[in-house]
Amino acid sequence: MINTKVCIIGAGAGGIGCAYRLIKRGIDVVIVDKNSDYGGTMTFGGIDGWEPGVSLDGIHTLIKDELEKMPNGCHVVETVPNLNLLDGSNSMDFGRHSFAERPWGYDAAARVGYESTMGRCPLARGDNPARRFQFDGDCFIKAIRNIFEPYREHITELFGYSYLSCVKDGERIKSVTVSNKRESITITADFFIDASGDIVLARDAGCECVIGTEGHEEFFEPSSKEKSDSINAVTYAFRVRKTDNPEHVDAIPERYKNIELGKWVDEDMKRTVSLIVQYPCGDLHVNMLPTMQGAEYFSLGELADEIGKARVYKYWHYLQSEKGLSGYTLVRVYSAGVRESYRLRGRYVLCEQDLRRGKPSLPEPHRTVAIADHHMDIHGSEKMSNALEHPYEVPIECAMTKEYENLFVACRGASFTHIASSSVRLSRTMLSFGEGVGEYIADIIEGKL
Repeated sequence: MINTKVCIIGAGAGGIGCAYRLIKRGIDVVIVDKNSDYGGTMTFGGIDGWEPGVSLDGIHTLIKDELEKMPNGCHVVETVPNLNLLDGSNSMDFGRHSFAERPWGYDAAARVGYESTMGRCPLARGDNPARRFQFDGDCFIKAIRNIFEPYREHITELFGYSYLSCVKDGERIKSVTVSNKRESITITADFFIDASGDIVLARDAGCECVIGTEGHEEFFEPSSKEKSDSINAVTYAFRVRKTDNPEHVDAIPERYKNIELGKWVDEDMKRTVSLIVQYPCGDLHVNMLPTMQGAEYFSLGELADEIGKARVYKYWHYLQSEKGLSGYTLVRVYSAGVRESYRLRGRYVLCEQDLRRGKPSLPEPHRTVAIADHHMDIHGSEKMSNALEHPYEVPIECAMTKEYENLFVACRGASFTHIASSSVRLSRTMLSFGEGVGEYIADIIEGKL
């Protein structure tokens, strides 16, 4: 049995932000994650970078400072927008792009700073290039540990533990039980934060949740259509490294040669778009857009991971053998990059109108816990890439459950519509969102609210 002030389920972007704000104020925290360390999708899902866009000040600048101290820790890359290796009509395609001038999107000559990634999202402005902050995942984990070190006495880490169950007491969560398959641990706390991405605690506790798209009649969002089970598509990012042999082509591992690829056929593979950027060490990050439709991923259950990785190996072999990417070898396929799954129906639901209008549509009075301006970005069969004219605010009510006074959600599964989540889900925004939730809970604990 562990007793603490705050228990956080999930150590991805939202969980990191929450934990930082709480331990910095001297509040004891237990953080639980099924992975072996910090980062969630950023590190284990191979995102390894932050898209351009506005943000509140916060831990992201401390992470940047720590990464800059490390050899090959980070750099700013000027990405080639949707580098489609397969479409000859695209002026940015593989055959026409000068890799001598801009190797894999890295603008080495400009040496632009981190601040250049913090302006308005380029799609919203249409003038500046898309500058991404790219980092090495292992270095990111070290950066978080360095930042947390001064507050070590206030944080207990349970990595490799998965959520099992909770005990409720009226309008409060009393405890949760987590397990690493060898042992189970029960954690009691005054407050609980679900930062698990799939909001496993909130769902198990009986909070109202949804999955899929909303019908137009529910929120009257301008871009919404009929209600469906469509979910933002899933990507399996992978990392490749240059070899000494320019003719080298990886063989498809035996394990994946004969796996049935589901609904994905050769034409799907040939239409796949690759966003490729360079790591600080020279490796290449390949973002395969998309690898699998979101609804398909969840319907496949345990088979999804095997099928997703089999698609990666087939696609990578295709790029090497037919599209000129010989000379590299695949060194890592990351875990599934899930953009969307279950979402809370909290005390306020952020929707498309909020993103387009900004502050006036939010509940009053409200407390802003994040700002963002990334375009509404849906991958897959219902592809959307709609720019926003103004930055928007995210209120604390999006993190507040209706059912429990001491349960908050601080992750992509917070109270957003399908369309709104496609913008607000970005990692740097989720770091800020988590910080805002942590700060709010700290104010409650210290009697300031």
